[in-house]
Amino acid sequence: MLRPVRLVSALGLFVVVVIFVSRSCSASPLHGVAPSDEQKFLGRDFLCVVGGRSEYLPISRVNDDFCDCDAGDDEPGTSACSHVATSAFYCANNGFFAKKIHTSQVHDGVCDCCDGSDEERDGVSVCANACAGAAEAFKNEAKQRLEVVRRGYEKRQATVDGEIDSYFEQLNESQTTIEHDLATLKLLMDRVTVHKEREELRETKYRLEVARRKQEKRSHCGDESVDRSNEQSLDGTVGSDDIGAVEFETLDAVQLADAGMLNDPVEDERALEVLDSSQHIVKSLIELPDGTKVSVADYLRMDHTIQPSTTKLWTPRSGEETWREALLGPLINGEAESRRRAGLAVLRLIGLIVSPVRVLVEVLLYSPRVLLRVLSAPDLIDKFSSVPNPFRSAWFRRLGGGSVYNGYSSAMWAAQVVWDTPTYAYHYLFPTLDSDMKLPVAESLRIVLREIQSDIAKLEKDRSDKHETASFDYGPDRAYFALKDKCIEKRIEKYSYKFCAFSDVKQDHTTLGKWDGWAVHDGNEMSPDVAVDYTSMRYTNGHRCYKGPERSVSVSLECGDEDTLLSVDEPSTCVYVMTVRSPLACTAQVLAKAENEVALIKTRH
Repeated sequence: MLRPVRLVSALGLFVVVVIFVSRSCSASPLHGVAPSDEQKFLGRDFLCVVGGRSEYLPISRVNDDFCDCDAGDDEPGTSACSHVATSAFYCANNGFFAKKIHTSQVHDGVCDCCDGSDEERDGVSVCANACAGAAEAFKNEAKQRLEVVRRGYEKRQATVDGEIDSYFEQLNESQTTIEHDLATLKLLMDRVTVHKEREELRETKYRLEVARRKQEKRSHCGDESVDRSNEQSLDGTVGSDDIGAVEFETLDAVQLADAGMLNDPVEDERALEVLDSSQHIVKSLIELPDGTKVSVADYLRMDHTIQPSTTKLWTPRSGEETWREALLGPLINGEAESRRRAGLAVLRLIGLIVSPVRVLVEVLLYSPRVLLRVLSAPDLIDKFSSVPNPFRSAWFRRLGGGSVYNGYSSAMWAAQVVWDTPTYAYHYLFPTLDSDMKLPVAESLRIVLREIQSDIAKLEKDRSDKHETASFDYGPDRAYFALKDKCIEKRIEKYSYKFCAFSDVKQDHTTLGKWDGWAVHDGNEMSPDVAVDYTSMRYTNGHRCYKGPERSVSVSLECGDEDTLLSVDEPSTCVYVMTVRSPLACTAQVLAKAENEVALIKTRH
């Protein structure tokens, strides 16, 4: 009966020993714990969330290879909580940089920590401590990286202090010059416009007078004296004497005063001073009435004040004096031509009075002038020899020694004048001006004005382009301006890629994206207060993928001693990531970071 009792006692003692041994062989509570978190594991109890409630666990349950806490806090040195995303193992990596890895990498047979602590059991690791070698390799890489960064930084500074500063300095100077030239040309344009408008007034008056004389010629058809008096002024030749007579003698005092107000010698002198001090030269010349061609400067120096003819000065007169001089004077004292013109004026006055009769006849009878033309034109009747007409017979022409025929012709002519007066008055008041009839000075000023306006448009476009260039964001120190209008190409696998800063990115002939600005970030250790990330460019609105979105590219700019396209990836459909190295990315911050890395590795040795 004693044997069974002794057997049970021995079995119980074995279980106690196994439990004690298993507890004594568990990992240290501080294994895999970061120094900043050690304070949580120094007491007898450990606080964590279990099943959604805060609970104190004995310290013996830390690193016991069983996941008790919801966040995996109790197993920092084992893989028991590897299913928890936030569970992390701390690699001390003495002599090198410490880091954290996920607990799924603990005891997986792979040496993830250079000190081998992730594969350590009972204080023994299957991994050799490689931190010294890693530190040496990192130091060599850091030194090489520092040399590359220094070379890139020197190139960047040389570009910024030389090419870029020089360009923008010249740009500012050219903008000042453009503003000065624009002010000069606009002042010159204003003065040329004033002179052009005055000369166009003369030109319009000339066209008006010519049109009215043509109207008179048509109304006096068959009168040889009228033809001879108008022949010279209507033959298309513009002589200086004729122009003076037509322009000035027909202008009244108000028109002369208005034209004189257009002339401002003071403004002309100011325009001359600006023109003489400017390098801009107006190539077009101005042709004077006598055929002489002069420059704009010489033209502005001339006296352009309009002086009325001394033979026909305008003086205030009463209505009675005007009537006596204009009508009764030619009738009483004038020659035959003057009397004829005065009589013609009387007939036209009568025609205006009876014009409603003509309107009524034409509206009711719908027969304008047809019968009157037949009766009043014997020459026209002569063409119809087969038609008997007493007015065509010889005896009628000889009747009364020809006085009857002449009286008949005069009466018909007077009737025609009276009948045609409304038409004559309309064409006289609203004549059809010949736009092809141009005076040389007015035409020359128009050509000069077009040249000046063309030069102003070119300068304004140049100013706009330069302003856009000056205000464009080319990054810190405007360094990336050196990449403007420059492309970097490289063939990667079966495609040829072409990166053009501030323009577009292409894959062979396919546009992957067009410049859309710098990337934006919330801040980082390099530039915590800057919203723009000058190390990343955005390119959007590329060619659309087949049944997909438009292509886009994110270009990452890294520091390097040469411009080169490093890599291109497509992490998702039609979305590309490109890495470009350039000395322009080697800023002072990048250099300081590289120097700090070398200094830091030295302090660890």
